[in-house]
Amino acid sequence: MTVIAAGGRPTGAAIAPADDDATWMRLALEAARRAGLAGEPPIGACLVRDGAVVATASNCVVSSLDITAHAEVSVIREACRRERTLELAGCTLYSTVEPCPMCFAASHYARIGRIVFGASLADFDELTGSELTGGRATGGGPRLDGGCLREESLALLRRWAGGGGR
Repeated sequence: MTVIAAGGRPTGAAIAPADDDATWMRLALEAARRAGLAGEPPIGACLVRDGAVVATASNCVVSSLDITAHAEVSVIREACRRERTLELAGCTLYSTVEPCPMCFAASHYARIGRIVFGASLADFDELTGSELTGGRATGGGPRLDGGCLREESLALLRRWAGGGGR
């Protein structure tokens, strides 16, 4: 995983709040540029809380042989490890591209309060041929077959939810 210190500063260093969104997005862009130079998709992310960088990361799907190693997931993983928590409430996620559904879900479950992005998924799809949002509609992506052993699956979830598992 490519986790970098923000702009040469140790991760966690505070930056003045003036023009925050552009400041933090520039750090995500730095990470994206480094990813592109390393042969990765040029996407970067920066996670900020209370005017300080919590973590910065870039896509590393190729080098890690991990299809889930998107910049946003990588930055969330690193922040959770550093903060020793699964909850990142009060954080803002900056990403050079609008988060895909997987990255959005990870942000939701980490309770990230705000996401700021540069290029939209529509922009990304225009460049890649609808890689993400065109999936099933164009015959791409896996087929979904739901309902297999549904009652048994629901029983496990009910026990977990009823036992305070969430």
